[in-house]
Parts: sequence; structure tokens; C-alpha cells
Amino acid sequence: MRSARNATIKLIPPLRQFLCEDPNPPKAYASPAVPAADAIGRYYRPELDVVRFLAFLLVFAHHSLPLFPAPGTANLPDGIAHVLYNVAWAARFGLSLFFTLSAFLISELLLRERQATGQIHTRQFYIRRILRIWPLYFAGLAIGLCFVTFPVPQHDEIVWTVWAVFLLANWATIFLTVANNPMGVLWSISVEEQFYLFIPWVIKYCSRRLLAAVCVALILVANAWLFCLGRSQIQDKLVWYNSFVQFECFAAGILLCLCLRGQSPRVSIPLRLVTLASAAACWYIAVAVFDAHIVGKTAVGGFNLIAGYALATLGCCLILFAFLGVSHKLLPGWAIYFGRISYGLYVFHVLALDIVVHIFPHHVAVASGAMLFKGAAALGITMLLASLSYRFFESPFLRLKKRFEIVKSRPV
Repeated sequence: MRSARNATIKLIPPLRQFLCEDPNPPKAYASPAVPAADAIGRYYRPELDVVRFLAFLLVFAHHSLPLFPAPGTANLPDGIAHVLYNVAWAARFGLSLFFTLSAFLISELLLRERQATGQIHTRQFYIRRILRIWPLYFAGLAIGLCFVTFPVPQHDEIVWTVWAVFLLANWATIFLTVANNPMGVLWSISVEEQFYLFIPWVIKYCSRRLLAAVCVALILVANAWLFCLGRSQIQDKLVWYNSFVQFECFAAGILLCLCLRGQSPRVSIPLRLVTLASAAACWYIAVAVFDAHIVGKTAVGGFNLIAGYALATLGCCLILFAFLGVSHKLLPGWAIYFGRISYGLYVFHVLALDIVVHIFPHHVAVASGAMLFKGAAALGITMLLASLSYRFFESPFLRLKKRFEIVKSRPV
């Protein structure tokens, strides 16, 4: 009888281990059918966090620098002021860099998951995205709703918030109104979420070659939209907030991932600096030459818009290429940290700018010497709010997200 019992225990070693050696099952398993992240390995590149922080700084510069003639630039020579305005407009392509980086990283993780497990676990993918994006997104919408409800309700912006709840904020901006509350920047999250609706399924069922063809098709669709919009009297919001236009950046990020095939470029530091300078030139030419920043109603031409947005997308890819493979020893720790909390930086930066505007009297806020101080103060407030949000609000969701990882990514 004793020998029969011993034989039974030998036949089920996992049960024996569970009962006798480790009473707590490993949390890395999201479900019995999903492999543990430890079994596959980690894909985390700290240089991508630095790119995230750079993308945020560019967006912050776009929202804090003057875009048109203002009292703070009245004493500048016309040529320098014109360059400053173009630089401020080009800086908004930092958002395009966010899109390109997001597509690159998501596709890299999913392709590694497919290679390691033979499939894409879409359920785990959507749970991870929800835990990463939705908590702060909906908290931001709640903050924005307070601004448009009190003291006097603003009907159009309340309707905009309702659209944003259903992840359609960018289309609400096109068809209804541009949100003027501090959380209006969340329209870009809607674009990302719309992209996530289909891209894991495409990667799941398409070969690498077919995936590349899908990306080319997305770029062609984006250019068709740009051509049609550029031939008519249009407003900038009809272009900039259009999901199909922004999908060009996502497609480019995936194509870059496919071209690198999981490897990092091995190039010298001087060549990386030249690549970054080329990216900056692409963005500046897109704005200064091809009017990719169209404001108000104007006829810039379809080919101008196509060329401008193509240069903007190329610049994003060049920035990613320049940073990928940089030794972590060359990366400042503070830049990596602020890259990790870049989501909160993005969500709170307009709120911080509004706080600074209300703190300083108008005649001080518009003085030429006060612009840099105002920007520095707003940046400090943004970093404080984002750090607190990451530490006390986002981290619990991120730790829960770790349980659904297939390929390990950056630590919390």
C-alpha cells in the first residue's frame, strides 16, 4: 500500500511541488495555457525610455513656446522669431514620435511572443493595454470634466468628454470642437487605442512579409487622405487629429521593427548624432517648406501635405534608429526614469502650464524674460505630478499588468 502511494506521488510531481515545496503558485502565469514570462526572457531597452522622455519634451516645447507673434517675442529680429515659430510647430511631431515608438515596441514584443510560443495571446495583450492606459486616461477625463462643468457647464466640451470615454476623442475634435480643458491632449490616446483594436490580430495571423504589406497599405491610405485634404480649403484639425493620417507613423514603426529583425543598429556615436541632426532637419523642412502645420483655412496642396508628413515620419524613424543600441552606460538615469513616467508627464503637462499661467500676473507671464522661467516652473510641476501619479496611482495597476506579460518588458 505504501509503494502504491509513493508511485502515485511520483506520477504527479507538479502536484507534489505545489503541496509540499511551494504553497504559492507563480504569479507570472496569467492562465494555465499561457507560458510564464520568465520562460521566454525579457525585452527591455532603457534607451527607448530616453526616447519617450525626448518625445514628451518636444510636445511640452510645442505647448509652451510661442507659435505666433506674441509680446514675448516682440524684441526678436524677424528672422529669428520666424525660426522660433517653425521650431515650436515642428516640436509637435514629438507626438508622432510617441506613435512610432509605441508601434515599434508593441510589434517587437508581439513578434517575440509569437516566435517563442507559436501564437499571440490577444486576451493578455488587451488586459495589459487596459491596465497601462485606462486608469490614468479615465482619471484624466474626470479631471477635465471638472474644468468644463464648473462653474458653468460647457456643453460642447462635455459632449467631447463623452466621445472620449468611448475612445473617439480625436473624431470629436474633428466633428465637434477642440477641447480647451487641460485634458484635451488625451485625444491622442484615442488614436492609439483605435490602432490597438486591429494590430495584434494582424500580427497574429500575418507573416512578416504580409505584415509589411499591411503597413505599406496603411501608408498609402494615409497619403490618400492627405492628398484629398490638401486639395481643399481645410483646417489643420481635419488633418492632425485624423486617425488614418496618424496611422502612417504607426506603420513606419512596425516597418522599422521588421527591418531590424530584433537587432539593434551597431553604429558609431558620430553617425548617431548625424542621424539625429537629419531627423531635426526633416521636421523643420516639413513645417517651414511644406506647411505641415497648416493653421486656419488654407490651400497647401495635396503633395505638400504628403511630403510634409512623410518627412515627419522619416524623422521619427531616424530618431529611433539613432537611439537603439546606445549603451546604457551613456544614458543618464534621470532621463530613463522620466521616460518611464512619460505617460503621466504627457497627461499633466497642460494642467501644469495652466497652473503657472494663473500664478503669474499677465504682464509678467508675457514678458520676454519670463517665458523661460514660466516654462521651467511648469516643467517642474509636471514632473512632480507625474512622479506622484506613477508612485501612488499607476504602480499598482502596472504590478498587476506584470502578471499578464508573456515577454517581460521594463520594470515597475
